[in-house]
Amino acid sequence: MGSSVEKLVAKDPHRPLSRAVLWSALLHASLVAAAWWLVKPVEPAKEIVDIELAPPPPKAEALPAEIAKPPAAEQGTPQPAAHEPAPEPDEATPIDAGIDAPIDAAPKQKKRPDAAPDAEEVALADAGIDAPADGAALATGAYDGSNAGSNDLAAGSGSAGSGSAGSGEGSEVAGAGSGSGSGVPAAVAMGSGSGAPGMDTQPAVDGAPTSAGTAANLLAYFPPGHLVTALVRFDRLRGSEWAKPAEDLFRPMPDYRVLFGARDADLADKLDTLVVSSPSPRDATATTLVAHTHMTRAEMREFLAGEPIAWSATRGGMLGARRSPMPGDRRVVLSPWKNWFVLAQPADVGNWPRVTTSLDAASATAKLPPWLQTIRTIEKESGDDKTKGPALVVTLTGEGSRYNFPDVGLGVTSLPAPQRLSLAMELVPQGWLVRGNIVFASEADATEVAGALLDVQHRIVGSFVMSKLLERQHVLNLVKGLSIARTGARVSYATSISIADARALLAALAATLSDYFVSH
Repeated sequence: MGSSVEKLVAKDPHRPLSRAVLWSALLHASLVAAAWWLVKPVEPAKEIVDIELAPPPPKAEALPAEIAKPPAAEQGTPQPAAHEPAPEPDEATPIDAGIDAPIDAAPKQKKRPDAAPDAEEVALADAGIDAPADGAALATGAYDGSNAGSNDLAAGSGSAGSGSAGSGEGSEVAGAGSGSGSGVPAAVAMGSGSGAPGMDTQPAVDGAPTSAGTAANLLAYFPPGHLVTALVRFDRLRGSEWAKPAEDLFRPMPDYRVLFGARDADLADKLDTLVVSSPSPRDATATTLVAHTHMTRAEMREFLAGEPIAWSATRGGMLGARRSPMPGDRRVVLSPWKNWFVLAQPADVGNWPRVTTSLDAASATAKLPPWLQTIRTIEKESGDDKTKGPALVVTLTGEGSRYNFPDVGLGVTSLPAPQRLSLAMELVPQGWLVRGNIVFASEADATEVAGALLDVQHRIVGSFVMSKLLERQHVLNLVKGLSIARTGARVSYATSISIADARALLAALAATLSDYFVSH
């Protein structure tokens, strides 16, 4: 066709093309366009997300029944000594005073992170840490197998929200699985979906099927007396805009500077899960850290090179004796298994004899303290899927008997304080889903709080002025989407927040933490 048109044009440039030639040209062009359309890759339409619009809020979910945890003495479980601020070292402190002695004196020599075990033993002794002979243990109880038996891990089976208790060993009772249907610590006698101990026996709470994190009690995984525990799943934030804001929450904390120095630790890439727990939140030296990482042991030692650490292979795993710049900080680093490490009080991890193996091969070959035996199951509180489930889970205890508020027209000036509150936040494309549970001292307290929250919600939603005020504070979506279910002294709650809400709230929390640690 092209040659015929060219001949006509060449013969008489001023002669208009015939109608047949035009139709022929249009037909061929249409066929070419149709063929291109059929073979070209189809690109999906880009979804536009309104960052001010919260995702549809979930309904309040079911909570499995709880069974009161027997006292530790009845379980035959040795109780680690409660944390107390360490006394300042004096000149009379002997070098070989033991692992729980002050280690603030300057070391005689520094050790390379990857030095051979013999060199590490020398460095450990010079640092003021003299490992005991085989069989030696802390006064709080030996963990080298003498306490085996009723404190072993038993797998609790059962579906989320079922409220049924799984089978235990000996006198222990393992609770039903968490939202992911996982097992729970046998040292915790309970029937909740989280595997956490109840203050007392509590009935199940009806509601939607239980998601991972909703029934969580992270405090159950740590030694007695802890008041607040936060778990962050960096593997679920990695590559998202939320990875940096999450790390910014930890950056002002003293442990961040002590462990990693002034550099950017890049927690989201290095760690899969980080858990922070404390029996005394105002005391930086009381904090316990638990980390799950994909790093090798050598990479782990390099990662923790912000302060001098003398590493040694022991029956409890790879042990690090620290020289912390914080006065009274006696905590040690222990990696009982590859890809896991903890920063904790010496009394909470045990005192371990050295073994003649490499640091990279060192692994726990003796019985660990009860909380360490089960700590690897704590991730199951947030579910087993690396991409789906809550990225943040927090459990904390309440303070006092009641909270008092200024009268701002909401009709509430006082509410009972909870005994325990857990919160789980799950990232979705349009924002965050928020779920959790609250335990009160009595059914009357739970009834009062549930009724007051729903009444406040009704007042705010019905008031244009209040709604606009809370919208500017980025909490209106939290209030509007709130749903509650209650049975006995336990309350299940759920709501959602938008992307804009989360950005503002995380920024405000980071600023608050920064101001707090700068002033302390």
